[in-house]
Amino acid sequence: MKKIAASILILGFLASSSGCGFKDLDKRFFVVAMGVDWTGDKEKPYEVTLRLAIPASKIGEGLAESQVEHLAAPSIAEAVRNLKSHVDKELDFGQCRIFLFGKTLIKHSMEEPLNWLSRRRDIQLISYAAVAQPTAMAILKANPATERIAGNAFFLTFGKEGTVSPYTVTEYLFDIFRRFSEKGMDPYFPTIRFDGDSYVVENLVLLNKTKEQLLLNRAETILYNLSANSFSRSGIAINYEGKRLVLYISRVSRDVSITRDRVPTVKLRFKITGIVEQSAVVLLNSKIPEVQGLLEQEMNRTTKKLLIKIRNAGVDPYGFGLHYLAKYFGNEQDWKHWQEVYPQVKFEVSSRVIIESTGLVR
Repeated sequence: MKKIAASILILGFLASSSGCGFKDLDKRFFVVAMGVDWTGDKEKPYEVTLRLAIPASKIGEGLAESQVEHLAAPSIAEAVRNLKSHVDKELDFGQCRIFLFGKTLIKHSMEEPLNWLSRRRDIQLISYAAVAQPTAMAILKANPATERIAGNAFFLTFGKEGTVSPYTVTEYLFDIFRRFSEKGMDPYFPTIRFDGDSYVVENLVLLNKTKEQLLLNRAETILYNLSANSFSRSGIAINYEGKRLVLYISRVSRDVSITRDRVPTVKLRFKITGIVEQSAVVLLNSKIPEVQGLLEQEMNRTTKKLLIKIRNAGVDPYGFGLHYLAKYFGNEQDWKHWQEVYPQVKFEVSSRVIIESTGLVR
């Protein structure tokens, strides 16, 4: 009985203790987006920006209310800890679904930001990540006119719950951690900027294990999304009989194989199905095989050109190295061989295009 009474007293004391870690919802500030910039200052190199959601009774376009706090510090952890003194509620990262990194930061090094993110237990691994142009602070301070809830524009853009664009290559935090540590696979980030009214995502940054190596333009980004992620709802455009012809891709599949020659050859095969979305030329059934052949040639040519450009930059976002090691049960010696010969790796691209329909002509 004495032990039971002592236990009850201890539990009662803990329940009434003011040091309890739980905070009610009205005593929390939910961080909906976080940004990290590189200042270049030796004493305070990291500038952390937090976008905090403010609960509102009305929800509508242009009514999203938020508070933005930013601070420069010697480290990200110190900046976040110091920012707590700038608000009257506890900072909660459990709802933070987007992390932005400034353009200057990824040119310097991503080691410290990833180290901090990987150690925080309240960071969701399904959060999105992107490179902010020009800075993360500028993007987080922007207010899209159509945003209904604080930070919701980010979720609709990268989560594909709203717009679904072939230019948007969504990247998750768990995949970033894997790509920064996995042999034979390098990381990438989509870029995001603000045009005065809304967020624009149409480019891709490729990195090695520490920093930026190559920026893909719009055409290269859409082609990467198609060839690496088998992303449909894309398109292939060619000039046919002096007019522009565009194929809308409804389905795409791909197959990858790598030879085990002294200098390996990466073979990519695509099967693409779609409909003619635009054509100023009347397409008869007799012309379809010719058009399909031209579309296949364009797909092969542009994809091979992109693969060579990425290879020459010394990065491997496709994960060909990982595929090579997995196929041939690669050991450390095989990995060293792949690293040595990757700058000379050859590419063979073949595709089969099937036109299901020429669309409606009225």
